Amino acid sequence: MNGTPQPGAANTIGAKINFKAKNPRISAAILAEIALALGVTTAQIALPAGLESPDRGVVCNRQRAVCYDRYGASIDLTEAFLGQIAARRLTASSLNSRAENQPETPFSPADGVECVRKSGPCRLQGEPHAALTAALYAPEPLPIGQTSEMRAIMYGEWNWQRTCYKDNTEAIPSEPGHFVLRFQTDGFLRAQVDCNSAGGTYVFEKSRITVKLTNSTLMSCQPGSLEGVFQQDLAAVTAYSMKSGRLLLALENDGGIMEFDRPPIAAMVGP
Repeated sequence: MNGTPQPGAANTIGAKINFKAKNPRISAAILAEIALALGVTTAQIALPAGLESPDRGVVCNRQRAVCYDRYGASIDLTEAFLGQIAARRLTASSLNSRAENQPETPFSPADGVECVRKSGPCRLQGEPHAALTAALYAPEPLPIGQTSEMRAIMYGEWNWQRTCYKDNTEAIPSEPGHFVLRFQTDGFLRAQVDCNSAGGTYVFEKSRITVKLTNSTLMSCQPGSLEGVFQQDLAAVTAYSMKSGRLLLALENDGGIMEFDRPPIAAMVGP
C-alpha cells in the first residue's frame, strides 16, 4: 500500500462510518479499516484543528485544557497529559454540568466536532471524520516496550518544581518556568536551564531512565541561579514515575527526587 487514497475510498469510508453509527454493536475492528482504506496510519492523518492524540485512544484539546477518550471528557487522562490544574478545573465543571453521559449520546471534543459516546463515529461539520474516529475507537497498538506512562511523559513540557534530597534539604527554583524539560518522541531531549537553552538524549528501560544533556548555550545567568544544581540533578537521574499528574525523577543511590509539573494552561472554552 503506497499511502495514496484509492478512487472512491472516501465514499467507502463514509458508508462504513454511517453503517457503524446505525449498528453500534458491530466490532470496533471495522473502524480500523477507516485509516487503512486511506493507505496511511492514524498518526499520519490530520485530526481536526485543536486536537492532538498523545496516546492510543486519547485526544487532547489544549485550548480547552481537556483530554478525551471514547466515553468523553476524562479527568484521569486530563491529569496525566495536561496536569493537576486542568484536571481540577474539569472536575469542577463536571460537577456543575448536566450533560448526559449515557452510551450513544454525543460529546464534542472540539468546535464543530461531534462523537458518539462509547461506540463512535466522530463527525466534523456533520461529515464523517476518519482519523478522529480511528484515533478514539480503533487506536493503533503502542510500540513494543512503550507504556502509556511513557507516552504521558513524552507529551508536552515539564516545569521543575523542586528537588527533595535524602538529607531533608530542598532546591526550589523561584521560577519553575525557567527550568523546563521536553521529552521528544525520537529520544531527544529539549531543555531550558534558566537563561540557557540545552539539548540532549534520554532512554527509557522499563521503570528506569537515563538523561543526558549534551549541548547548551553559554549565557551567564543571574547570581543565585540553580542552573548548576538542575544540571547536576539531571545527570544523577536513574528512575521515573508519575503521581497525581506530576513527573518524579529519582536520583541515584536514593539521593532524592526531582519533581516536575505541567505548565499552567488557561482554558478558553469548556469541555
